[in-house]
Formats: sequence, structure tokens, C-alpha cells
Amino acid sequence: MPINSLSLREKKQATLKLKILDTFDEKLKTKALADISVKEVAKELDISEMTFFNYFGSKKEVLIYFIELWSLEMQMHIEGLEPLEAIYRIFEDTAIMIEKNPNLFMEIVASMALQGMAKKNISVGKAERILHFGKDVPYEVGGFFDIIVPLLSQIESSQDKLALVYLSLFNTCFAMPLAMRDPRFGSLKERYFEQLDFILKSYK
Repeated sequence: MPINSLSLREKKQATLKLKILDTFDEKLKTKALADISVKEVAKELDISEMTFFNYFGSKKEVLIYFIELWSLEMQMHIEGLEPLEAIYRIFEDTAIMIEKNPNLFMEIVASMALQGMAKKNISVGKAERILHFGKDVPYEVGGFFDIIVPLLSQIESSQDKLALVYLSLFNTCFAMPLAMRDPRFGSLKERYFEQLDFILKSYK
């Protein structure tokens, strides 16, 4: 579905929602989420604070929205790939995302650890999908579990082993970047792949 199929109102609302996300993304490169106020974001975008809250109920919901977009993008990138190839592609793309803005990722991990990241009336509408991805991607939003487990299910029938492998991949994805500031760390992609090779070697 092309962009010109959207109404002016749909484009305007979707554009603003994505601009709010981009503004937080940019500010999180130098500041903690707690130090970013809705007031300063609204002022920068020339909108009222009430307008912000029409789109997001809180700053945390902006993080959830980022994860929703990430999940759609990952599904788009792995379409047609074999399960193992898809898992490596997810980690490669995630490494690129994290290295662009490590603070954003750390805020997501912190929110997950403290409060969880349960979805709260956050959705990625048709207009946002078209503006962000260039097309209306036909996938359901979800998290790491929703993307990884179906792939593992295609290569592992034992539920016990599947659960263990999933937990290992989850820990790798979210814990490995915490060591990035160590000068001996190297690239996140390399560290991810080393762990994936170890965890998934029985499937290769």
C-alpha cells in the first residue's frame, strides 16, 4: 500500500508519533530517560504536552513503541530465511541498533528489569508502518520471545531444550551489551556470534 493512499490526517498523526520517537532516540544518546522531560520534547516538536500524552501515556511507552517497531523490522528482515540464518540475522541487526545508541538499549533493559515491558495500548498503525518501512508490513508486533521461539520450534522438538536454548539466547541478547564499555570487548556483532556459535552449535 503506497504512501499516497493515506489521508492527510493519517500522515500527520503517524509522522508526529514517529517524530516523538526519533526525538527521544536522539536525546537518549546523551541523557538518561529520567532526565528527559515531556515538556522539553513537546517544546522541541512545537506541540503541547497534552498532544504528547494523546500518543503516549508515559515516557516508558515510547520505549515500548521502539520495541514494537524493532519487532516488525526483524520480521521483515528474516522473511524467507532458514531458522538458524534468521536467528543470526536478528542478532546482527540488533547489534547494529545497539551500537548506534547504547543508552537507548540500556534504558530498555533497565525498564525490563524494574517494571517489565508489558504492552499498554501501544500499537503501530498502518500509516506508521508505511511511513517507517515504506510499506504496510503484514506482521504482528511482539517481543524477543515472540520472534525467537517460533524459529527455535522449527529446529528443536524438545520443549525442555527449547526453553533452555531460548533463555541462553535471551541472556546473550540483553546481557552481552552491558560489557560494551570494556575496551577489550571488541564489536558487539562478533561477541554475539561467538555466543550464538556456542549455544547453537548442535544445530549447525
